Amino acid sequence: MDPQIRTLLNDLKTLVLSHPTVQDVHIRGEESTATRGYLRMRLVLRSKDVVEVFVYLIGEGGVARLREYSLHWRQKDGALIQRWDTAPHHPEMATFPSHTHRATGEVEPAVAFDWNGLIMCLQREVFASSHQKPDA
Repeated sequence: MDPQIRTLLNDLKTLVLSHPTVQDVHIRGEESTATRGYLRMRLVLRSKDVVEVFVYLIGEGGVARLREYSLHWRQKDGALIQRWDTAPHHPEMATFPSHTHRATGEVEPAVAFDWNGLIMCLQREVFASSHQKPDA
């Protein structure tokens, strides 16, 4: 097992488990080996928005690198707010495979995230803008 991959996955779990905007975390899949690791989880925010998170890391030369990802953020009724991912279904994008889906249905190029960029997007875009409602 690559300790850097395991550390990154644990850091992501610690972030979401301790973040004040996250109400509940469901780990849906997780694996870490000597050369790769993945984590799939569902976050339920205090606003009742849901964020599906998928990350796939590979180890290259002793360094863990984010290879694939998806952050799928939706309202409690299922309506898409935004999704960032690397699914290879938009080869026309200049940033292929990275792209974002907007609530309007538009698909736009998106900066390819490294690990830190993905964490920053989760914190800045999702957690900070998750339509917080006061606890009842």
